[in-house]
Amino acid sequence: AKIRVYLRLKSIEEVDQFKTDVLTLLSHEARTPLNSLIAPAEMLMSEEEVDAEDKNLLIELVHSAANRLHRFFENAMLLSSLKSGKWQFNPAPADLCEVVHDAICEVATKAAERRVKIEEKFDSGPTVCLDRQEIKRVVTAILDNAVRFSPSGGGINVSVCWQNGDVCVSVTDHGEGIDPDYLQYVFDELSDSDIDHHSRGQGLSLAIARHIVQQHNGTISVESTKGSGSTFTVQLPLTVPSQDAFCRSMPS
Repeated sequence: AKIRVYLRLKSIEEVDQFKTDVLTLLSHEARTPLNSLIAPAEMLMSEEEVDAEDKNLLIELVHSAANRLHRFFENAMLLSSLKSGKWQFNPAPADLCEVVHDAICEVATKAAERRVKIEEKFDSGPTVCLDRQEIKRVVTAILDNAVRFSPSGGGINVSVCWQNGDVCVSVTDHGEGIDPDYLQYVFDELSDSDIDHHSRGQGLSLAIARHIVQQHNGTISVESTKGSGSTFTVQLPLTVPSQDAFCRSMPS
C-alpha cells in the first residue's frame, strides 16, 4: 500500500511539473505567433486603405500564426494525456511499410516546396502489432523535422528493415545536424535547460514520439554530426502489450 501511495504521489508530482514546464514553454512558443496575429489584425482593422495584395498577405500571416498556436495546444494536450494515462492505446496488426509510406505522403507537399527528395528502401517482413495512427504520428514528426532542416535540393533516406526479431525505421537527412550541446535534449520533455532549443523548432513532437514508442516497448534514438545531418531510428518489437496491460503500466 505504501508503494502504491508513493508511486501515485510521484506521478502527481511529475504531471504538476509538466504543467509548469508547458506554461514556461508557452511564454516562449506563443509570443511570436501572437505578435504575428495582433500586428496584421490591427492593420486590417485600421481605417487606412490596404491594397488587395497586401491584404491577402496579412490574412496569410494571421492564418499561419493561428495554425502554429493550434498545433502547439494540440500537442500539449496529447502529451498531457500520454503522461496521465488517458491516451487510448489501440494496437492491431499492420504493415509497417504502409504506415511509413503514409507518413511520407503527409510531408510530401512540404518536401516538394523545399525541393527535398525522399527516397524509400523497405524490406518486406512480417506484420507488426502496433497503433497505426500513433506510429504514423511518430514517423511524420521525424520526417517533418528532417524536411525542415534539409537544405533546398537535398535528400532524405527512409528505410524499414528487420533486425533480431525487431523492426527498425530509420530517417536520415543531410542537413546542418544537431548541435552537440542540444543532442541530449532532443527527446526530452520540457525543462529549463532546453526551452530555447524547443522554441527553435522541435516543439513537443519528438517528446510525444518518445512516449509513443516507449509504450510500444520500443526505442527511439538519434545520431548526428554537426554539418553532416542526422539519423533518427525507431526500433519496435513485433508485438506490443495488450490494452489492459498498457493501462496498468500507466500512472493513475
